[in-house]
Amino acid sequence: MNIYQPEIETMDRPSMGELQLSRLQHMIDYCLQRSAFYRKKLNDAGITSGACIHTLSDIQRIPFTTKSELRELYPDGLLAVPMNQVARIHASSGTTGKPTIGYYTRHDLNTWSQAAARVLALNSLEPDDVMQISVGYGLFTGAIGFHQGAEHIGCTIIPASTGNTEKQLVMMHDLGVTALMATPSYAANLAERIAASDHPEEFKLKKVLLGAERCSEGTRKMIEEKLHVATADNYGLTEFFGPGVAGECPCRCGLHISEDLFYPEVIDPETGTVLPDGETGELVFTSLDREAMPLLRYRTRDLTSLDHRPCACGRTSVRMMTPKGRTDDMFVFKGINVFPSQIECAISQVPDLAPHYRVTLNRDEHFQDTALLEIELLRKGLSEKDRERVMRALEHQLREIIIVRLQISLLEPGALERFTGKSKRVFDHRYDLE
Repeated sequence: MNIYQPEIETMDRPSMGELQLSRLQHMIDYCLQRSAFYRKKLNDAGITSGACIHTLSDIQRIPFTTKSELRELYPDGLLAVPMNQVARIHASSGTTGKPTIGYYTRHDLNTWSQAAARVLALNSLEPDDVMQISVGYGLFTGAIGFHQGAEHIGCTIIPASTGNTEKQLVMMHDLGVTALMATPSYAANLAERIAASDHPEEFKLKKVLLGAERCSEGTRKMIEEKLHVATADNYGLTEFFGPGVAGECPCRCGLHISEDLFYPEVIDPETGTVLPDGETGELVFTSLDREAMPLLRYRTRDLTSLDHRPCACGRTSVRMMTPKGRTDDMFVFKGINVFPSQIECAISQVPDLAPHYRVTLNRDEHFQDTALLEIELLRKGLSEKDRERVMRALEHQLREIIIVRLQISLLEPGALERFTGKSKRVFDHRYDLE
């Protein structure tokens, strides 16, 4: 298998631990010197130098950093270098509150590019590949992050961005695109269009990297079957460069974390206690090599678990399971916490359903919450008897997974909007008039 930096990615566990501890100690000294925010936070915790951290477990002495603190420090309260040393600025979409700003020195950009290259190599990208990047360029980190990584590998890059699907398909066909980077929803859209084209066999696409939003197994299976390709998932966030934090190898037993750059922990979201391997909790990351905007014990709000066992691919890096949801993006319905990923799991268990759905939450005149799940059928022309069978099967799966009952509406294929960027699945109107 293609391993981009084998000296790091196959390092034995004791050596990795020594490297992480050394970098953590340096990062603490760096934050004490460069960041007023962390100087106070660390001093309040009795940490006056990196030498106060004797083992990796001592990281638990460091207080958490939260999303709310990032918002309070907006825009540059976490900047640890003068602005004239900042080479680039990115930002999150800002869908909740102020956007999250990411600052990068030239050193940071080089580190980020190498991390992204590792993830692309996990998906077997090579210099001979022609890679079409069909996610948005701009403040969003997804496109440019993988663009830089692909340049490190030596691929030919088509910066297609999003939208103009007809042109995207023409380029994929005429330019011999072999690798695609897209959101799962847009990749599914492209897969449908290619499969329905006059000559789908003329497309040379072999590798699809999915990212920027959750991907259900149903969506993934559909993309692979329609395009006859291998897909790979990845994980990244603006607070830690962007894409390149973790990626999936062909063994599909979790996402390999670049743990020489990002030290991971999983904690109980309520108590903050560090959990052992295999237990699901909130993912926490600490920067180990970041100049412009280092973060210590940042609570990502993503729910996952860790696995330190060696992988059959030859990499020894710790793996995180695909996030099961977030501690904050769930919706509460009739007193039950519901994650979109749970709904996707239920849908994937019913063979006659497509991975395209929408949940609309409302409140009726009696102030009772209602939830409508609209879901596309996989094929047209199902009889009333078959539609009833599908309905009952989905209702059963939903009861098993989320307990509460949702109103279900089965739609014909193609009825719901297809997204060129991040898909929006849940529309909560319960508080529109409050």
